[in-house]
Amino acid sequence: MSENRYRGWATLIDRGFEIVVHADLATRGSPGGPLSWGGHVQADRDEDFELMEKVREGRLRMPEGGEAAFVEVATDGSGGLDIVGRSAAPF
Repeated sequence: MSENRYRGWATLIDRGFEIVVHADLATRGSPGGPLSWGGHVQADRDEDFELMEKVREGRLRMPEGGEAAFVEVATDGSGGLDIVGRSAAPF
């Protein structure tokens, strides 16, 4: 199994809102097989916690400009989301 990790800042985009998050993401898959990606994103500012509670899907933009769609898997109630990618990993 191969894995590529990203830990750092990203921008979550949902319904016109942009929320700065800290991302802990990874790709998973076997050589020659399909890759998937996902992980946890956490809002950086307390005032964004309420917006994060309403996110169900959106896009994640990396500092280098890569962007990909995701869906929410679970919310932790304190500004964090577990997400799964819907397209190729942006990192």
